[in-house]
Amino acid sequence: MAFFSFKKPLADSPGWQLTPAQPPCIHAVTIVFETAQPQTVRYNATVQRMSNPKDTSQVFFSITRTDILINSSPADDYLAGDLAAQCGSVVYPLQVKLEHGGRIAAVANYKEILQRWTVKKEKLEQYYSGEIAESYIQHTDATLRDAEALRKTLSGDIFLGMYFPLLFASYKTQREMEYPVVPFSAPVTFDIQQERTPFGSIPDVITQKGILSAGALPAYSRGLIDVTCTLTPTRNYVQQLKGKWEINEGTQQHQISVSIVCLEEHTVNKK
Repeated sequence: MAFFSFKKPLADSPGWQLTPAQPPCIHAVTIVFETAQPQTVRYNATVQRMSNPKDTSQVFFSITRTDILINSSPADDYLAGDLAAQCGSVVYPLQVKLEHGGRIAAVANYKEILQRWTVKKEKLEQYYSGEIAESYIQHTDATLRDAEALRKTLSGDIFLGMYFPLLFASYKTQREMEYPVVPFSAPVTFDIQQERTPFGSIPDVITQKGILSAGALPAYSRGLIDVTCTLTPTRNYVQQLKGKWEINEGTQQHQISVSIVCLEEHTVNKK
């Protein structure tokens, strides 16, 4: 698909204009869950803006992802992690449509994902046995066969759920934002105090600090957020993101740290 220029404002600021799309960017993603048994998840994610001549009302992105490392080891070293990785990998390559504020509106290559899953599911059922594995595979099957359920699941992915909302962040100083930082739970809502360098600044830096919103789920009693995000001069992708979240849920405390770093920039038609 060819690159294109998109001029429709996407963020809350009426003056927001996207510059022409840039070649894909590879990001190193590190997610750390600080619990009784800390876990570090690493992978590379490539993000590319795409055009769709049949639908110019929204912005399209393609995302690919490498295999996941858990605590510096391949996911297949962990039985449960391997099954989750196997099921999750069928989603990629992923193409999404984004709506206002960078939220995922739909999965553009949904039919392709279903075709990949049909083949993958048969292999998984042959390889894995046991009630837990069978239940996980069936749950994945039900999610993938429901387009809206898949969209919500992807919106709850830590990388996808923070990358695009920050990419299209507005210039508001106070706002409410959702971040999907607690595994297997709905995104957590925070009241944010945001600072951003003036429009056109190089570097373009966004900082967010905040607390748990009054509208957050009753199960959460306390929450803090501290995020710094720098965009590339062209504003078409995240150059570097550092974020930390602390959330109290009953007697359990969730501490999540996220790092996203742009590794390199490809050129169109590179030989």
